[in-house]
Amino acid sequence: MEENKKTAESVPAVDNAEGTASQDGATETRKGARTKKLLIITVLAVSLLLLAYVGIAFYFKSHFLPGTSIEGTLLGFMDSEEAESALTDRYMAEYTLTLEGGDGQEIVSFSASDFDIKLNFADMINSRLQIQNAYMWPLALAGRGLRPHDVFFTTVCDEEVIKEVLTQSGIFTSAGAVAPTNAYISDYRTELHGYEIIPEEAGTLLDKEATMAHVKEALQELDTVLNLREAGCYAEAEITAEDADLLKSLQSLNRIAGTVITYDWNGSEVILDGDTIHEWIIEEDGDYSLDMELLSEYVAAMAKKYDTYGKKRTFTTVQDVELTLLSGAYGWKTDKTAETETLAELIMRGKVTEREPEYSSKGYVKGKNDIGTSFVEIDLTNQHLYLFLEGEQVLETDFVSGSVVDGHMTPSGVFGITYKTTNAVLRGDDYVTPVKYWMPFNGHVGMHDATWRSSFGGDIYMNNGSHGCINLPLAKAKEIYSYMTTGFPVVCYYY
Repeated sequence: MEENKKTAESVPAVDNAEGTASQDGATETRKGARTKKLLIITVLAVSLLLLAYVGIAFYFKSHFLPGTSIEGTLLGFMDSEEAESALTDRYMAEYTLTLEGGDGQEIVSFSASDFDIKLNFADMINSRLQIQNAYMWPLALAGRGLRPHDVFFTTVCDEEVIKEVLTQSGIFTSAGAVAPTNAYISDYRTELHGYEIIPEEAGTLLDKEATMAHVKEALQELDTVLNLREAGCYAEAEITAEDADLLKSLQSLNRIAGTVITYDWNGSEVILDGDTIHEWIIEEDGDYSLDMELLSEYVAAMAKKYDTYGKKRTFTTVQDVELTLLSGAYGWKTDKTAETETLAELIMRGKVTEREPEYSSKGYVKGKNDIGTSFVEIDLTNQHLYLFLEGEQVLETDFVSGSVVDGHMTPSGVFGITYKTTNAVLRGDDYVTPVKYWMPFNGHVGMHDATWRSSFGGDIYMNNGSHGCINLPLAKAKEIYSYMTTGFPVVCYYY
């Protein structure tokens, strides 16, 4: 009985185990089905999200990403046409062009509509759409991943419209407009001792073509201000201060006017510079020369003032008698022709130099009293000669002068030794006379020894005088000869 009981009890235990195993299998089957269903749902969801992501990305191939901004204009979700319209509206609504004068003051202001401006953003918009990453739209939605864009566009404006608008504005017909003036060379400036260039002045007259061109350029760039002076819209002077020909002329004039000639004109200082020279300058076809007539007049005036040749002189004799004597072939005489030519050459070269004028005759010393303190004094009335050296009398002697009765009187006046020589032969119409010491001072009239005479002085000259020469004792002629040099003064006089 007990064994049967144990057997009976053990049987149900086996049946329960089989039932549990069957239940677990069913549970696992249900779980597998749920997992498969979830997987399918997930795949479908991911596919839908992917399709949505790609679809939206495709949309942003032709539309700007959210948050896209160009020059402050938001273009998110806009296609090219919408973006161009938005940008055009923004620029055209705000745009004005103000024209300023050279002083920075406003002359006139225009709006975009005045010129019927058309803006073309197509190239920029297409370029920006092509380079944006459409697949980054989730980041764009989150406000991330965007980069700023620069704006560029083309402006279309009709030149005829610009011309008409500017013309109607009256800027080309201003009553107060001043035409430009050319640069030029000033008159001679004493304080500069020369000339200078006076710069050109631009004036306020607008150059129509230049103004229209610069306005068009400003419109194309959408510049808001155009300074007409800075842009070069005003009519320009034809000759500026930098003009090569003008500078060359200035250089030529200042070279001539820069001449400084410091003369020693017979002992007097005479300064010739641009203050006088500028009055002689002649311009012809851009070349400069000198008025030779005026230059010649200047030389003649200086010669008249400082020359002594041919002028009367006051002379005080040994007897302390003051005489006024005519001038013979003696004194300072400017060679006016030669000096005029030389001076013209120096001026054209702009020389700064010291010089004496060209002389055709010279005195023994400089100054109005060109006799000085060394001279031969021949008293024709008293037939007596004195020789002075530097104010000191070194000899005196009697002589015989030109015959009065024969009309060969020795002329009075102031002369200079022409030359001196020894063993000369003096010839005339009726004489041939050898002399040992010959010192001419007035043509064929001179001092010489006269060995054929036994006496000198007194009134011999009245009836038995020379042909005009001063006949001297041999010893005195020799001594006088030793002191003589070319130009040595000889003063002859009668009371």
